[in-house]
Amino acid sequence: MLNKILFKLYKYGVLKYFNFLRQVSINGKDFKIPILGNVGLTNLFLSEPWMIDLLKALLSIENKLFVDVGVNIGQTLLKLRSVSNDINYIGFEPNPLCVNYTAHLIEANGFINTSILPVAISEHTALGELNFFSKSSTDSAASIIDNFRPGQKIIKKEYIPVFDIDSISKSIDMKDVSILKIDVEGAELEVIKSFRSLIHDKNPFILMEILPAYHEDNNERIDKQNEIQAILNSLQYSIFRIKKQDEILEGVDEIEEIGVHSDLNACEYVMVPKQKKSRFLAAVNSL
Repeated sequence: MLNKILFKLYKYGVLKYFNFLRQVSINGKDFKIPILGNVGLTNLFLSEPWMIDLLKALLSIENKLFVDVGVNIGQTLLKLRSVSNDINYIGFEPNPLCVNYTAHLIEANGFINTSILPVAISEHTALGELNFFSKSSTDSAASIIDNFRPGQKIIKKEYIPVFDIDSISKSIDMKDVSILKIDVEGAELEVIKSFRSLIHDKNPFILMEILPAYHEDNNERIDKQNEIQAILNSLQYSIFRIKKQDEILEGVDEIEEIGVHSDLNACEYVMVPKQKKSRFLAAVNSL
């Protein structure tokens, strides 16, 4: 009932005047969710519950460091902390409003071993642009890739810092990375290239969203996903598409190529080092 009232306040433009905490339960654990004006409301509702089961399977194999590229407002962080209180977590997020919100989320819940860096990841260190496609200041579809959504109007742009991971690794130790999550709205190839040496050396599991190409003449998206596949093949990785039914994990399917499709329910993947493949399948099948 209270959540319905909150959405009414949001709808009528009143919620932006309020800051407060609301408690929710995720995977049997209680969390305090900051509502900072209009920011944080979606964290009251669990999205992608399939990820919790997948995290349970992966963390049963390795659980030293979780690297989250594309934090937004901490949706994955909440799921991770519902499974593990103390695994080390490093998140990267270029949107300053999202960074501010996630810092409040971390403080409200007393999360330990949890750090957020206010940068995007790519191949080179530079000043970049973050393109927003909605009026939301925390637009989860915002992208650093020019023309990622042809024909869709860019509502606004913000200048952001973009770093290559080698520069960051000089100051922050990521040698124990166990899981690398990438949700970057079209910049997946740039992130993979930036992390390539670390992936080669440490063989983390990789959780990645790759949005569909939709049609055969979408050459830019197809070329990028083909290059991602080629890099992962060279690094001795197998690619699994995550199977879901009503947002519940059903299993995984090993695929040879991502291919051209238009199914938004089939755009999440887990990339598995071949030497860890049998343990991964056993862990998923035991859920």
